[in-house]
Amino acid sequence: MSAHLPLQGITVLDLSHLAAGPWCTMVLADLGADVIKIEKPETGDMSRQAGNVYAADESAVFLSLNRNKRSVALDLKQAEGREAFYRLAEHADVVVENLRPGKAAQLGVDRETLAAKNPGLVYASISAFGDSGPYLDLAGNDPIIQALSGAMAITGEEEGPPSRQGVSVPDFGAGMMAGFAILAALVGRQRDGQGCQVDLNLLDVEVFALGPRAQEFLINGEDQPRLGSAHPQFSPYQAFRCSDGRYVYIAIINDKFWRLLCSALGEPELTEDPRYESNVGRVAHREKLARHLGERMSQRPSKAWLRILQDAGVPCAPVNSLSEAMSDPQVLHNELIANVEHRTLGTLQTIALPMRFDGKRPPVREAPPLLGEHTLEVLEASGLSPESLASLMEVANIAPADDTAPAPLGHER
Repeated sequence: MSAHLPLQGITVLDLSHLAAGPWCTMVLADLGADVIKIEKPETGDMSRQAGNVYAADESAVFLSLNRNKRSVALDLKQAEGREAFYRLAEHADVVVENLRPGKAAQLGVDRETLAAKNPGLVYASISAFGDSGPYLDLAGNDPIIQALSGAMAITGEEEGPPSRQGVSVPDFGAGMMAGFAILAALVGRQRDGQGCQVDLNLLDVEVFALGPRAQEFLINGEDQPRLGSAHPQFSPYQAFRCSDGRYVYIAIINDKFWRLLCSALGEPELTEDPRYESNVGRVAHREKLARHLGERMSQRPSKAWLRILQDAGVPCAPVNSLSEAMSDPQVLHNELIANVEHRTLGTLQTIALPMRFDGKRPPVREAPPLLGEHTLEVLEASGLSPESLASLMEVANIAPADDTAPAPLGHER
């Protein structure tokens, strides 16, 4: 493990599955924590069978959420599996779980049980709706949260139906907020050595992520309409179709940029139109202004407009497809796409952590693990007897890998 990684020496036991929890623990692993992923024997994390895009037998969903971790296969419904987990928890710093509320207690891996063995443990729980309330027993996932939170109602074309956000904002937002909370709890632990329970849920996170939209409603009590790519508080602030069928997004946040846009479009007289003199007026006359600008933008191809607008200092960008985003010159310059060697897939491309420390981006050290790949090395290092270890390996149906060597918990990699 690189010496500059800030969470080196922190051990995290990851009981989570699918998206929010694994996203959180992957970031902690990227930052240097030794994340030990506890998975069900035979099936593992649900994301191993999620979606319809696979690299050989490996799900793209799983591969995107689990790099830099070690996988241990344990059946927590069996006493022997729980005892092995307790041994790991005694020396861990953090446990992360996103089981259905009450499930951790049923399995005997809840915060109260583990804190009796390790008072300094930070225990983070992520749920859909919280650990109480009218929705406690309902099934909840990312699009359900988008629908409930109001985010889906304000996403989509003005005359069209509500739309799911193109990325899983509640899942990934909750994962990042959980990581933030865990780090805060670890800092707090430095004062008295005591851990704590961290709780958050996807619904709270998505409502929080509404940001200004929520605050605007709390001020005026008005629902926001769907505006497609436009913005409720600024205009022009949307995508415009060019003559080649491509879209250019223009984001005018103040009168300075409005004047630059009018000059670049060859229509400086627009700045004299009393309807458009201020952003308030431009928002009030959004539809008429958008029609006019749309007609003007349709007269040239996107590359021509981008050159003209960018040279004039107007905030704008092409609306990239995923393939264009992955080959974007700035993305490539930032070296955001990393390569890592996977045991069965060979060289695997992945998106690196979007932060640097002293100028260095935390490296992608290891590919997402095979199910139970590190069971032997982790449990052997925990001090389990050879008999218990053999029994657990048999239950998990895992044969030791030839190149597996024991390593201590919190090890450098």
